[in-house]
Amino acid sequence: MNQLFISYSRKDTGFARKLADGFAAQNMEAWIDWQDIPPTVDWMKEIEKGIEESDNFVFIISPDSILSNVCADELAHAIKNGKRIIPVVAREIDMKEAPPTLTHLNFIFFSRPQDKFEEAFDKLLTAIHTDYDWVKAHASLQVKALEWERNNREGSFLLRGSELVDAEAQIRVNVGKPPTPTALQKEYVSISRSDENAQIEEKRAKEQQLLLETKLGARLRRLTYLLLGVFTIAYVVLFFWLNTVTSNLAITSIKNQMLALVETSVCFISGNDFQAFIDHFPAGADEVYEDDYYSALEYFMLDVIDTNENVGVEVALYTITRGDKANEFLIINSTDPEADIEYKKSITAVNANAPQIAGLERTVADTTVYTDEWGTWISSCSPILDSNAESVGALCADFNAQLLEDTREKVATTLGVAFLAIYPAMIVLVLFATRSIQKRRNERGKHGCSKVA
Repeated sequence: MNQLFISYSRKDTGFARKLADGFAAQNMEAWIDWQDIPPTVDWMKEIEKGIEESDNFVFIISPDSILSNVCADELAHAIKNGKRIIPVVAREIDMKEAPPTLTHLNFIFFSRPQDKFEEAFDKLLTAIHTDYDWVKAHASLQVKALEWERNNREGSFLLRGSELVDAEAQIRVNVGKPPTPTALQKEYVSISRSDENAQIEEKRAKEQQLLLETKLGARLRRLTYLLLGVFTIAYVVLFFWLNTVTSNLAITSIKNQMLALVETSVCFISGNDFQAFIDHFPAGADEVYEDDYYSALEYFMLDVIDTNENVGVEVALYTITRGDKANEFLIINSTDPEADIEYKKSITAVNANAPQIAGLERTVADTTVYTDEWGTWISSCSPILDSNAESVGALCADFNAQLLEDTREKVATTLGVAFLAIYPAMIVLVLFATRSIQKRRNERGKHGCSKVA
């Protein structure tokens, strides 16, 4: 909820901004459209929403605002929603041209020669804080009433309990004070009271019915349902817990392997040699593929993969260096023959937190799964440092993330089979136990009658 909505003409932006800064200095929240409407959003709906959720509607009066259709629409929506209107004169107008809906209100003047901004602003603050608790309650009640109306008057949006009592008291105590309750608010509170009373009566009837349920069969049925419900909930919780724990363990295991692989392997790459190589060959140079250093680097990465067969998942190693643009990196070479990546191919990462970009500065392992035409992958990178300990590139590894999906599927299948096997047996056990109790109670009742006879 915002304390204020500021309606203004674009030609009064400077004055509006000065007001907004003044409110901000008072720790007051003001809705104003240069900062509160996100891009691509239906701006008029956002404006209406801002008006509905505000406590006070500050209308900046000027020769332009009184002629503005948008300002007129904002004012009409504020009046429709029962907002307290506070007219603020930024530039003098002919009062005969003022909107009829404002002429009965007290104007706060900032425009006359004798008006000092600080004094006029103090008057504005006084107007805002007058009966502020009621203004705030009025705004909150209007928002709830609109939500109820826009959701086809669904009963779940009605007021309940102390919230309803408080709304009735606010309307009763503040009768005659502006802002006056809207017709929608009155209807909303009235229907809420009717529905609350109906629910109270229904609840009372159910409670009386429950008091009359003395037969053992009804009690045992409730016990049966309770046991089955507790078992079902416990099993569902256990299912999701085990699934989460297993998935997290798999992710942690792969992440640790990723970090260890790139962090230990990158130590064998000379940063000075790597920098000299990429400086020597420009992008698109065909002779790079015949260069001894390029072949040695490729052989080294293949050897790393062969040496780490215990990883247990498909791995592709590649080296990168920085590009000229933000979040851009250049691929030098790769162990994946299917990728068909050219030397110094430019790739733009999604953001600065991408493992390739972050890996140029520090060792990172990102367990965010991404999918391409070759499968699902997670990435890890570690910087290649020169003799001055400055990063000139990075060694990266893409790990096949199918293991994560396989683990989740295996856990779900195993637990599902166990559920199908155990749940029917549990139902039989619960029914057998409750019927046994019922049988014993019936026998006790018969013996009791015999003794009385």
